[in-house]
Amino acid sequence: MAAASVRAPSEVLTAAFADRVAGALWGMHIGDALAMPAHWFYGGERQVRQTYGGNITGYVKPSMDLSGSIMNLSNTGGAGRGGFDGDIIGSVINHGKKKYWEPGVSCHYHCTLQAGENTIESDITRECYNSITSNGGTFSSQVLLDRYIKFMTTPGSHNDCYASTYHRMFFANKERGFPLDQCPDNDNHNVDTQDGLTITVPVALATALKPEREADAIIGESAQVLRRSKACAQYGIALGHMLRDLIADKALAQVLESTAGRTLESTLRASDPVVA
Repeated sequence: MAAASVRAPSEVLTAAFADRVAGALWGMHIGDALAMPAHWFYGGERQVRQTYGGNITGYVKPSMDLSGSIMNLSNTGGAGRGGFDGDIIGSVINHGKKKYWEPGVSCHYHCTLQAGENTIESDITRECYNSITSNGGTFSSQVLLDRYIKFMTTPGSHNDCYASTYHRMFFANKERGFPLDQCPDNDNHNVDTQDGLTITVPVALATALKPEREADAIIGESAQVLRRSKACAQYGIALGHMLRDLIADKALAQVLESTAGRTLESTLRASDPVVA
């Protein structure tokens, strides 16, 4: 089936408010686990089929090797690309996983995960919504920060071998003795990215019944607890509006069209001439 022929539902699917919230969280974890084997596959469907012998139709263990992986160029002691001398990866976080970052080795970013396992970003999002439930349903930057640090620095808390730049910058700053509120950082290249939106999902769901302006402020705050990114705060708020609409009985097609406007249709037309 061509991607362009798959349309968003134009009618509301009946479900209780709590079911929609739970469905959003379950869907996030499921989507993360399904997409994980093809993380940073720039060859699209062709590369997926070549690597896994066909399309991904269920949970799949990622390949051990990945041609073109830049994990072997990434800085194990901080932001972006750099040397292999730093021990943020391997000793402070992602314990025992530094060998997969070694220069000359070309490992898949999630080669240590099993089929159906979540990436570290999904795990941290779980820490986020658990921080909310443990705090009486209210988001707290400090509660999330405490859970994040404990999770990341506890050996065996997760099985992923990759950690994005913002994690490495945060813990590099922490190791330098920075106050915790100064540990979130930005290298102006690898931090203003879409993985910064995952953490805003449970916050948007938890604030869906609050006045919109109040919810926006909380969502924007949550996006910058672990990274310094105005862009992630901005787009997290926009995503929050979409989630509020969806769980308030608006159809997905209507939400997408009202959010993206003409941009949505023009994007579809540009990507597939079959769209009428």
